[in-house]
Amino acid sequence: MSMALCMLSPFGLLLPIFLVFTIPTPATAIDKSAAPSPVATADDRFLWACCEACANTPVCYRSLLPSAGSFHGNRVKVARAATIIAFARLHGVYDKLRRIPLPGGTGPGKLTNQALKDCTTSASISLGTEGDSLATLQRLETATRRCIDDLISSMNRTAPSPVANKVVAWAVDVLVYGDIALDLVASIKS
Repeated sequence: MSMALCMLSPFGLLLPIFLVFTIPTPATAIDKSAAPSPVATADDRFLWACCEACANTPVCYRSLLPSAGSFHGNRVKVARAATIIAFARLHGVYDKLRRIPLPGGTGPGKLTNQALKDCTTSASISLGTEGDSLATLQRLETATRRCIDDLISSMNRTAPSPVANKVVAWAVDVLVYGDIALDLVASIKS
């Protein structure tokens, strides 16, 4: 038994570690099926090149593809379009938040209700300052992350809430598109 462990020591223990860090996973692999085909237009290829600066390249590309012909090789227009999409997602979440009956509409209690009220207020404030500046996008990101953190924290202290779980999912969606917009803005600066 000890002979077998000696034979495995350096190589046998390092190989699994190496494989863990080198095999692409769904979280790290880029979905090349979303990439433009070889016969794609120059606009499509430009958009893909812009979206490669994003952590979520395929979602960036698919969400902006309908507007690809309007960018005319301008990265600022791409970032502005991504920002519009992020704020459109926030509008949708805000509309859904306003329809949640508070207080008591979520079931588990005051902490979750307060977190939901705070999410609604943060969304309202973010929409009131809607724009395509980097500072506005960062405020959107901060408010969304705070909403998610507050809801998860409240559910950790009380019973889980199906409504709060839905709101977290909605907020994560806003976060994905906000991250894309921020990544595109950052790529302009580099």
